[in-house]
Amino acid sequence: MKRRINTNKKYKILQLYYEGESANTLCRDYHIAHSTLYKWITDYPKESIILANIKKEKPINITRMISHTQKVEAELDFLHRTVTNQMPLRERMRIIDNEYGKESLKVQCEALGVNRATYLNHKYRNKNEDAWFIKREAEYAEIINKIFEDSGNVYGGKKIAAIMRKNGRPVSAKYVRKIMVKNGLNSVRNPSNKNHRIIVRNMRQAAQSSQKFKPEAPNQVWVSDVTAVCIHNHYYYVCVFIDLFSRKVVGYSVGRNSSVQLIKRAFIKAYSDRQPKSLTVHSDNGAIYTSYSFNKMLSERKVEHSYSRPGIPHDNAVAESFFNTLKRESLIRDDYPSSFRELRERVETYVEWYNSGRSHERLRYVAPDVYEKNYNKKITA
Repeated sequence: MKRRINTNKKYKILQLYYEGESANTLCRDYHIAHSTLYKWITDYPKESIILANIKKEKPINITRMISHTQKVEAELDFLHRTVTNQMPLRERMRIIDNEYGKESLKVQCEALGVNRATYLNHKYRNKNEDAWFIKREAEYAEIINKIFEDSGNVYGGKKIAAIMRKNGRPVSAKYVRKIMVKNGLNSVRNPSNKNHRIIVRNMRQAAQSSQKFKPEAPNQVWVSDVTAVCIHNHYYYVCVFIDLFSRKVVGYSVGRNSSVQLIKRAFIKAYSDRQPKSLTVHSDNGAIYTSYSFNKMLSERKVEHSYSRPGIPHDNAVAESFFNTLKRESLIRDDYPSSFRELRERVETYVEWYNSGRSHERLRYVAPDVYEKNYNKKITA
């Protein structure tokens, strides 16, 4: 009966051989034939054993790899000789057109025997109206325009590209922005200065690490803030509570005064809807948030209260960012609200769309409701 050698034992024997142990000694001590040892040495050279030890991986069987490479080269040579070379160049380039972007262009051209420069000349200098890329651009322009209009002229190239990729159309944000510029599609959200964005991002990261807010599920941390909206020289106020896990607006209220009652109404609505078990509410150091009445209400429900550090508004950046988004995309975008009633209606409409329809980059380009739904499905499974 043929005796099998354990794989790890085989590697150990090879390692001893490459460290200077003689073949005769190894064959005698481990009861193996000289022909077997020399076959192992051929299959696993010294470099393969050393590299495997460094990376803590299995050594590569060089003989088997060479054999596999020769087999693949023979298959490719057969296909080129019998199929590819008999196919017209135009047909081969059409195949690359259909598969463009799925693999490396170099690999596609070499597999079909097409010169890369010839294909690029065909791709970028073909001015015929029936060229594939002109047709694709026209098709994509319709899709981009629809997504842009559905978002209320809010989404930019990055979000539209993410939505298209989710729908099975691989496209880059740069390509989408190019088509948007051609068709005069300008997002109502103007990009901020790059250097300012870097500074703000660093400050937010520092604030987030100091607060240690990393919720792993809904209803663990809510953030809250109040903003003012001026209508006919009179200020009205909007308060929101946002779930830090899903960025969903869980409660809001609109009032004529910035009062404790304003934030209590928003909180009570959110609390009754969500029924959190262990909750932390984070806010700034404003008088309404530090009031005895509000904190008593929180303590009665066993809710912890966290405050931003003095002089560092970015500790509450999520709530601040939401108000910036609300104003840019709804309140000051077209016609400013003309009355308190219209302000309430605009806020209600926007919050409903924000929760159910607006995609978020941090949530991998889905809406908060969808993000929470996916999380619940995962937990249930």
